[in-house]
Amino acid sequence: MDFEQELKRLADTYAEHGYQVVIRPGPADLPPFAKDFKVEILGKRGSGGVLVAVKKDRLAMAAVPELPEYAGITSTQPGWRFDLAILQATDPAIRALGGAQEPSEEYVAQTLAGAEELATHGHTNAALIAAWAGLEALMRKWLRAAGESVKWGISAGQLMGNAYAMGAFAPEEYPDLERAVLLRNQIVHGFPPQQFDTEFVKSIIAIARGLLAESQREAQPA
Repeated sequence: MDFEQELKRLADTYAEHGYQVVIRPGPADLPPFAKDFKVEILGKRGSGGVLVAVKKDRLAMAAVPELPEYAGITSTQPGWRFDLAILQATDPAIRALGGAQEPSEEYVAQTLAGAEELATHGHTNAALIAAWAGLEALMRKWLRAAGESVKWGISAGQLMGNAYAMGAFAPEEYPDLERAVLLRNQIVHGFPPQQFDTEFVKSIIAIARGLLAESQREAQPA
């Protein structure tokens, strides 16, 4: 794998989504809150933008322990988000997904129902992960229906950002989605998550069910 070539290809993807892109930005390019960040891509759009850490594999990601801090700081800045792109998934569990089939809409609906049940009983961490699993499946389906390719190993933030850029979500849904990505990453990587409640999880479930309903409407014969 040619890292520089893949970095340029990823930067071009952000440019296609309307961002003004800088590869390997320095302190003078970055917004004040991120002037000390070490990121590979800066994308500016309007008054906000995206900061993207691009790593060859998960070992390279683990070598930068500041990434969760970068994500946390960025999440507090209106209009900004932090994405992590892993170009080569070396985790055997990730490679094993390559042979998995995409879930049916019935399976996704059951996943979201399970997430709601967990939330109702106060298991908010598990509920959020289940809700995100359903939403992630629906985002992949939505992007592919829109003609976009979705590779295994794409980060949760990048997947959400791509779906949002392509029009999958309403602007008012973006803050909750951005927060959900941060919480999801904190939980699955073993960090204590920022505080959230049952109602927040249910808001993510509602967004996912909106995508599911849209998918079901499009599948109906005219």
